Amino acid sequence: MNDENVKALERRFKTFILPFQIGVYLGVNAVSDAALVSDGPNCAVPKAEFIYGNHDANSTLFSPYGFHRIFYTMSHPLRQQGNPEERIEAVLSVLARSGHYGIVLVTGLPFQALAGMDYEGMTSAMKEPVPVTSVPPKSLEYDWLEGYALTLKAFAAALPAVHKKKEIRRNTVAVAGYFFDRNEGDHMGNIAEMKRLLSMCGLELVSVFPDGGSFSGLSAALDAEYVVSMPYGRSAAEIIAGNSGAELIETGLPAGFRGTLEWLEKICAAAGIKVPEAVYAEERKSREQYLRVASVLRHKPVLYAGEPHLFGALRGFLKEIGMRPDYAVFDCAPVKLQNPAEHVLFSPSTEQVWNFVSSLKGFDRPAVMIGSSFAVSEGFAKGIPYIELGFPSYSRHCFTEEPFLGFRGALNLTAMLLNSQLSV
Repeated sequence: MNDENVKALERRFKTFILPFQIGVYLGVNAVSDAALVSDGPNCAVPKAEFIYGNHDANSTLFSPYGFHRIFYTMSHPLRQQGNPEERIEAVLSVLARSGHYGIVLVTGLPFQALAGMDYEGMTSAMKEPVPVTSVPPKSLEYDWLEGYALTLKAFAAALPAVHKKKEIRRNTVAVAGYFFDRNEGDHMGNIAEMKRLLSMCGLELVSVFPDGGSFSGLSAALDAEYVVSMPYGRSAAEIIAGNSGAELIETGLPAGFRGTLEWLEKICAAAGIKVPEAVYAEERKSREQYLRVASVLRHKPVLYAGEPHLFGALRGFLKEIGMRPDYAVFDCAPVKLQNPAEHVLFSPSTEQVWNFVSSLKGFDRPAVMIGSSFAVSEGFAKGIPYIELGFPSYSRHCFTEEPFLGFRGALNLTAMLLNSQLSV
């Protein structure tokens, strides 16, 4: 078979979807002192390299000094000598007692569960200096977003073990289920922006779960009066609110001018607070900045390629600035969308995306693609200006605060969109 035939087969059968383990690794990457034991052969190893040293320039999943945070058992689906659960328990105990980690997790590949490995039972019986828990081995059923959500759920369930009992503090907020996919300035900027905006309303953001900090630091979420649930970790948010007695407020992402204002209004309404005029004034001022360049962006079609929760937030923003976010390609299994596009493809083959994009002509041809590095490398943006956003992002890094949420994030996105059109 020649090279052209091989490439043709790849286009037809290569699917735009990310695996479960990547979501688990992203969750571990988001907690600075979390360790994970991955039970399975070496096929699980390269997935962590999508994050460490590539997407996240500040990742500490691995260490040149040997203080790694992901460990592999290299177990195979064959008869094993001795008791494999005892061997894993020994590894988990050594990590928990090492003094290097604030929480230790274990997960496995599906064949291990089929072989009878009971990770939940194993960890629930362990008594160690730090919490030891498990993430269900669900890579046959679920994709990367579920992997991330289940990892956050495991963290949330373990939080009471490290929480020093305090009273709920009035007018405090914890944001739970945030998608912290890297330790860089885009997410640091998002967190700073949410904190700033809530502070304008008289609310204190005491925790973002997760935020790149230590596991014990996440326990501040249990002190908040209000838990704001974001779509990447609804179950984790429910567990936190259930354990603390906080009021649970389910929201999307605060993206765009109107979207940010509506996010604040929903939280303030639950807290019995009136949104101050200063917030409305900032929304108007931010929108005025966009209006200066509106003619360059208005009526232009946008192709999105990445995960659906971010698109749901971005679509509202793109529509309010007059763009046409009509086409979306998602790297996950089908989910129910709050704000769907006109044309949606879930986990399509590369060939399907190519055929779809090439069919868009004239006024329907995308003026810009917003998407991940994989969308770019697979050629979805061939001949189209693109903005690299989301996971993974290999050719755009942020070493200073560059939010994409909140009013400041809306202006950053506006500038990125404007620059994409001026570069044509």
